[in-house]
Amino acid sequence: MEEEEIIRRAAKLINDRIKEYQENYAVRDKQDLLSMAVLHYATSSLKAEQKVAVEDTDVADRVYQLDQMLSEFFSK
Repeated sequence: MEEEEIIRRAAKLINDRIKEYQENYAVRDKQDLLSMAVLHYATSSLKAEQKVAVEDTDVADRVYQLDQMLSEFFSK
């Protein structure tokens, strides 16, 4: 049930994106419009993954710094 809702929402996003491209560009071939929509969401997904990776690295750096500070504190 939950997965079905996600699929419906994804389909709506894709259809909305295709409609937007159809209205704003002189592309009439449905396959081209679908390809453009898929490319849009694939690049968005990759950007989100890259952002998460950077944030994960920042968190790891902060944890390391905190660990160093605690180690120094408790070694005194």
